[in-house]
This record gives sequence, structure tokens and C-alpha cells, in this order.
Amino acid sequence: MNIRNLNKIGGILLLLFLTACGTSKKLAPKGEAVEMSSNAFIKNIQSQQAVFKDLTIQSKIDADIDNSRASLSGKIYIRNNEKIWVNVSKFGLTAARALVTPEGFKAYEKLNRTYIDGDFQYFNHLLKVDFIDYQKLQNLLLGRIFVDLRPKDFELKIVDNHYELSFADNQKIMNHQEKGKYYQLYIFDSNFRLLNAYLKEPSSEIELQISYSGWTEIGPQQFPKYVKVLVKDKKTQKVELEYNNFTFVESPAPFAIPSGYKPNVILK
Repeated sequence: MNIRNLNKIGGILLLLFLTACGTSKKLAPKGEAVEMSSNAFIKNIQSQQAVFKDLTIQSKIDADIDNSRASLSGKIYIRNNEKIWVNVSKFGLTAARALVTPEGFKAYEKLNRTYIDGDFQYFNHLLKVDFIDYQKLQNLLLGRIFVDLRPKDFELKIVDNHYELSFADNQKIMNHQEKGKYYQLYIFDSNFRLLNAYLKEPSSEIELQISYSGWTEIGPQQFPKYVKVLVKDKKTQKVELEYNNFTFVESPAPFAIPSGYKPNVILK
């Protein structure tokens, strides 16, 4: 994986993680983690895809970006594999809105009257990554693995009844620091639910940590209740999400960039 400027990912995640009802049941890990090959394990977690047509999530967002803190309300509507629509509000008023499709990403925010309009190729170039596409973004939101995993590149071990999947060259990367080379560690519970993802570029000390907790059963599906994103560079950026209600229903998803808005500086 080639990843650059992870500090900017926090800004995009803030827009995308900005998320009213379903019957939920909190889940506890069941059973014991069992020994298996990394190949068998990766096939198992890759099969853990959410199955639905429409999903609407109401959420609470707490963000600490560039020493600026904010608590917001949000709504995410996902048409599986087709679009992610996000509406962020404060005191009941829309503050920002985003639309993601397999073709690209659009968003606008009202405070500074700016917008973003770009495709995934553009964002991969801007962020110097090679893994951002629609499906990975949807997976990340829903607690599924969001990077490509090739079994020959990873090692699996069991620690405290958790599965730890680590990049085979982690020690080499730590000893021989090189730009674009990342330490990677992913932790799953005994039921193959993702708990933590940790990536670090030793040459720059940039770190990305994503954690999922409070896994909940919503009908036939399982989703995390809490998502925490932490980006460490010269500053620490943090976004914490609490998914409060899930419904498998279609929601209105209006989106149009208002006239008079200017391109966001992130595109410059």
C-alpha cells in the first residue's frame, strides 16, 4: 500500500463520517479464536460484507480538528454499492452535505460557502494513496476491512483471543525507514469483527488509527456502534462517531452545490 499525507485523510473522513430507527442488540464475542492460515482468515473476513439495499444511520459526531472542537449531528444514507449521502447539522440546521458515488466525491459546507468536486483518481493523487475507491470507503464506514489484503503479504497470530493480522515486512519497515512504506496491524475479535486498524509511516511518524466497538446486531446485520478515527502527525486530529439508529429504508438524498460557492482550498 502506498499512503501519503495521512493527516489530510482526517479532513475527508470528517466529511464522510458525518452521519432516525432499528431494533438493535449489543453483541459480545462468542467462542474461541482458532488457529488457521492467513489465507483462510483473510477469505473469512473478506466474506463479511454487509448485505442490504438501503441503510440509513443517525449519528452523533465529536471532532477535534486543528485544535477546534465541534459536536454535530449527522445522517448517512447508503444505497449499497451505489451511493453514500451525508447530511451534517448543528441545532437542526444543515451545515454540510456530501455525496459519494463510484464515480467520485462531492461536498459543500455552508459556513465558508465552499465545495469539493473530484473523482477518486484525483483524491488518490492528492493524498498519495492507492486504495481509495467507493467500496473501500463504504467498508470503512461500516466496520469492514477497507484495504486490499494479499495472504502472502500478511501473518496471523492469536493474542488474548483476538486475531492479529500484521504485514509480513513490519519489522523491516521499522528498521529501514522509507517513504511510502507502512507498518500495518489489524485486530479482529474471535468472531472476525474488526476492532482496530493501525498504520504508520516510520520515516514521517505519521500514524492512522481507526477503532470500532460496541458491535451491534441490527436484524440480520452487524455494525459497530462506535467508530474512532485518530490521525497523528505534527498535530493529532480526532473524529469520534456514535451510530445511534439504523434502518433498512430508503431516504431522500438531495444534493446540489449552491451557486456562488467557491472550490475548497483542499483542491489547490
